[in-house]
Amino acid sequence: MQSAAIISVGVALLLSEPLHAAEQDAVRAAVAKGKYKPLTEILNEVASRHTGRVVDVETTRGLQGELRYALKLVDSQGRKQELLIDAATGNTVSTHTQDRSQALGLASLARYLAAISTTQRQGGHITDVEFERDAQGRGVYQIKLSAGPLGSSILTMDVNSGKIVRPPGAPHHKSDAAIKPLEEVLQHLSSRFNGLVLEVELEHDDALQPYYEVELLQSNGSTLELKVDARSLQVLKQKVED
Repeated sequence: MQSAAIISVGVALLLSEPLHAAEQDAVRAAVAKGKYKPLTEILNEVASRHTGRVVDVETTRGLQGELRYALKLVDSQGRKQELLIDAATGNTVSTHTQDRSQALGLASLARYLAAISTTQRQGGHITDVEFERDAQGRGVYQIKLSAGPLGSSILTMDVNSGKIVRPPGAPHHKSDAAIKPLEEVLQHLSSRFNGLVLEVELEHDDALQPYYEVELLQSNGSTLELKVDARSLQVLKQKVED
């Protein structure tokens, strides 16, 4: 059942890939002649070795012009895996796994950020956060603080303890007293939205009005992207991405 689901999604996504018509015809002809393996066969082999659902299939070319399938899979814990597969042999050329399962929920991250804002006391506020893994494989958030008396800074926070694991770094945004603290934004959103926080960024539109971009990992592996007014906390836009 799993392989059938993967195949149906994968074929639909492949057909939506914006290839030139001539190249599409050439690939189909090569598959018919046995030069390339059919996508359904590739996906069957992937299903036998990997778990998760296929969210994207694209074709790409290697350095020598060889055709390859680039597949993206997401499992139930939100772990994303990217496979590059040779279309002629079905062999996996490369594998890249992105584990985002340690990212925090809105309310949990808001509590940690509130504690950081209190202890840092730099006169600014947190503008951006982004989940990633450090060199030791630990889940961390990169946190950017706006300009204050001590200057702007970048901090790294451990997701398990909420502790800062690296001292301040490079400069960032200028302070704007009217902008809501990021921890307040997350706490406000937690009553309406679910998901694990992958990234938050403070941006400005063409009229120089500030807004937060919030990316939340959903339970089905998709991501919910929110655009939130940085002063009023109004959700200006939301969309779901696979």
